[in-house]
Amino acid sequence: MAEPQYVILDKFFGVNKQETETLLELGEASEMSNWTITDDLKLKKQYGYKSLNASVAGKKVNGMWWGKINGVDHFLFARGGKVYEYDFTAKTEVEIGTIVDAYPTTFFASNNVVYILDGTEFYQWDGTTFKQVEGYVPLVVSGAPPTGGGTLVEGINYISGKKKMKFSADGNRTLFQLMEDNIDSVDSVFIGPDEQGAGVDYTVDLTYGTVSFANPPPEGANNIEITWTKNDTEFRRRITNCRYYGGVYYARFWLFGNPNYRNTRYPSGVTQHGVSDPTYWPYASDSTVGEHEITDILTQYDKQIIFTSGDSSGASAWYSTSESYTDPNSGLFTTIFPTFPINAKVGNIAMGQTQIIYNNPFTVWKGIYEWVSTYVMNEKNAVWISQRIQRDLDTVDLSKAITWDWDENGLYLLCVGKRIWCYNYRVTGVNGERGVWYVLDLPHEPTCFITVDRKLLFGTTDGQIMMFDENEVTFDGEEIVATWDMGYYNFGTDWIRKFVHLMFISLVPYISTHVDIYLSTDRDAAFRFVKTIYYRLSNFDTWDFSGIDVPGYETKGFSFETNFSPQPKRVKLKAKKIDYMKIRLVCGGTDGATVLSITLPTRTGGLVKNR
Repeated sequence: MAEPQYVILDKFFGVNKQETETLLELGEASEMSNWTITDDLKLKKQYGYKSLNASVAGKKVNGMWWGKINGVDHFLFARGGKVYEYDFTAKTEVEIGTIVDAYPTTFFASNNVVYILDGTEFYQWDGTTFKQVEGYVPLVVSGAPPTGGGTLVEGINYISGKKKMKFSADGNRTLFQLMEDNIDSVDSVFIGPDEQGAGVDYTVDLTYGTVSFANPPPEGANNIEITWTKNDTEFRRRITNCRYYGGVYYARFWLFGNPNYRNTRYPSGVTQHGVSDPTYWPYASDSTVGEHEITDILTQYDKQIIFTSGDSSGASAWYSTSESYTDPNSGLFTTIFPTFPINAKVGNIAMGQTQIIYNNPFTVWKGIYEWVSTYVMNEKNAVWISQRIQRDLDTVDLSKAITWDWDENGLYLLCVGKRIWCYNYRVTGVNGERGVWYVLDLPHEPTCFITVDRKLLFGTTDGQIMMFDENEVTFDGEEIVATWDMGYYNFGTDWIRKFVHLMFISLVPYISTHVDIYLSTDRDAAFRFVKTIYYRLSNFDTWDFSGIDVPGYETKGFSFETNFSPQPKRVKLKAKKIDYMKIRLVCGGTDGATVLSITLPTRTGGLVKNR
């Protein structure tokens, strides 16, 4: 019999669900659950998470936000038609406002104010007061004569019926014409710095939209300011019915996801004083993008990237730039945002779930695609990065996927139901490509993710907030069972019989760790339990001799010494006259485990015989 050859598996490359698992490279898993791949390509059991609050049956977490308001950290979440603040110190949740129970509920913040969209209304919270957004009041016209006209300054606000107009009085006229008739009210009138009294200093005709002064105002330039209201509920719904936030581009906040205007994006405005105001949404500044529903908007470098649910007959990915434009009739200067197609075949189908990783967008289409820049300006290639898990993805509805970039750990998360596919993008794969995939199977279904102080939190379908923590050994009380299946391996020759009597496996020494080892071969496809290997650091409270295979160990006495070095363990596989084999590693209970390497001394002898 030939001298033994040593097959060493000391790098683990995640899961690869190919049609034929015999094609897998050494280190790739055919099946994998609740093991993670570390940054040094070792196999580590996933740690657990704990609940921060009690469950509420039938009330899922619709959205979360964490950030600072006036220098103080706040964590907010929406559930069951309420917005709550969670106090991590007191471990309590406090109701701060009432909204519609809608999924998703979107949060974003600016200038120490949190804004909330539930698809019906638009709310704000400044750390103290929760209310509906009233909206910025634009100065629509200035320098108007009493008969109306003047110079356009700011566009009317979609979410507010209030407007302001400045007149230049001539010292003779008392009747001043507003730019709208059939108005709801006149809210204030100023001559210079002095507010005038309704019914005393002036009267109003709501039908004709006029203000009549008791005495002619003195002559002056822009010395009269009138504020009035004419509400249009349909205008306000253009914004309040939006469900998604597209970030900031060119000093403007962007919204999309209005079910009545599915291919329309809405930018906020910049006031006459140069302030970017998320309560100002100028009329006619919105724009349509193609014919299909916008599914995400984000900023990359100096471009805005827009993804849609288009098909092969129309572009599914676009980019937008900013350009200056002056209206030839009014002379009004404005900024416009034209769009240009990038790709007609690939887009995004999961609403609001595009992530930017290393400045490249990751979108959910029929799989996961990374958009990589080329040497040609404004061109991008959509690179398919989910090949290794595509068989899984083909069985689920990716339009319902939620994603997250846990950048502190270098992980892209893709979740459908209770399963999370994790892409460690900080490592190099088996063939030199970036990233490896692994899978987490949870007992709770996530609805949204957020990172708080480097820790990953997720909301659940029963109203709880869960926090991953390295000190937790269960999934909120549920056992974590980690399983890793090696692909069928023939040691490079499928016509020669192999003899694999032993296996050596090295573990990181934790206070308590174990791994159950199973074996499957071409002679017996069913997994056969081989052995459980243990390691426990000295701790008189947890002495346990079960599974220790040193004869007479109990009689040898106790030792106060501990060994923190890697612990190689010898295992008798007794795999004789085999062609293919695979190993399964399982770790359940409350133990942690990290596998450093597996070594298989292998002898060959004789040709494979027909069976």
